Amino acid sequence: MKDLMSKDDKKVKLALKRADESGTIAWVDPLLEAFSLRKDDSIKDEMRGLLSSVKLSAAEGVFLDTLKNQDRKDIHADVLGFMWSAGFVPSESIDVIVRCATSGDFRSAMEGLTLIEQCELVEDEQILLEAILTLRNALDCKEKSEVHALYKPMLEALIYLERNQ
Repeated sequence: MKDLMSKDDKKVKLALKRADESGTIAWVDPLLEAFSLRKDDSIKDEMRGLLSSVKLSAAEGVFLDTLKNQDRKDIHADVLGFMWSAGFVPSESIDVIVRCATSGDFRSAMEGLTLIEQCELVEDEQILLEAILTLRNALDCKEKSEVHALYKPMLEALIYLERNQ
């Protein structure tokens, strides 16, 4: 996996091929790290493709850990997108999704909304209430007015979930 960080693109491509073929959870976090450090190019696009198509249920936890890590906030929008593309519905971490969606840019908000719309039930009412409060606070933030149009449907979806618990 160390070759994912190599300056030699051939080594990186071989490492990506090995990661794709092995299909184990062990490569997800190193791949996220390499993705965050790589400049936009065709190899980063290949990394994006691999991360978007992860079908390992344990990858949801790795993605959530990345979202909780403020040192990796530069890829939070990407990770939200990976989660949606991979079919994960992190209902019990809706507070983490909302925090990332409201602390990032327009893309983070859009990806967060997409994930939130997939949630059908949040069993932990405290997590749901924290997410609602975070969204209400974000709607009060005038500096983020350009994304309020995305925050409003997020809040409506969460209020709907709360009322139908």
